[in-house]
Amino acid sequence: MNHRTFKRLQLSALTVGTLALFAFTGCEKEQAVTYQIPKEARSDSSTQLPAGHPSTDVANASDSAAKPPMQVLPGMQEAADAAPDISFTLPERWTDLGSTGMRKANLRAGDAEITALTFPGDVGGNLANINRWASQVGLPEMVDADLPKVAEPTDISNHGGLYVTLEGSEQSIRAGILPFHGSTWFFKMMGPNASIAEHEAGFKAFLESVTIADNHH
Repeated sequence: MNHRTFKRLQLSALTVGTLALFAFTGCEKEQAVTYQIPKEARSDSSTQLPAGHPSTDVANASDSAAKPPMQVLPGMQEAADAAPDISFTLPERWTDLGSTGMRKANLRAGDAEITALTFPGDVGGNLANINRWASQVGLPEMVDADLPKVAEPTDISNHGGLYVTLEGSEQSIRAGILPFHGSTWFFKMMGPNASIAEHEAGFKAFLESVTIADNHH
């Protein structure tokens, strides 16, 4: 082998080795920067809101198959947006989470969740609404004759409404239903039985303090 042939072979070997080194380095670089973040590591920036109307919270209708969703008719959100403002006194040890979407109030008392919503019309009537709530705490469906057992007259914002008591085996509901100038307001507290019993007096005081802006008087 002459000197020129030997140099040509050296150059070819060097070129192949360099290309292989580039290829290997490129692969290593791609592997270092390309990866998937596990789902558990991703944070959800959306705020989870507490349960509300017996329709089960329009925003969270997929939370549980045990909560039959009410049909949200066109115009409901607009009606909620146009509804009058409310004011109330926050009971001690309660937390005000603010209003969101169709909810005029989102409150928390220990393990109990409290919401205030308003919808146009009667939203199916008292029986339908109370039965939706009853299903959420595992109670059987009721008929009209059962309503006096779970609902009694009450005043909310100087208007006649109903105070609803639903006792499930583990979860309970206390609620106020108020017809108000062509719409219906729903005030609901739901949580474990012990928490509901602890905060029922506060819920009643909350209902007594509610004032809905009334432009009809």
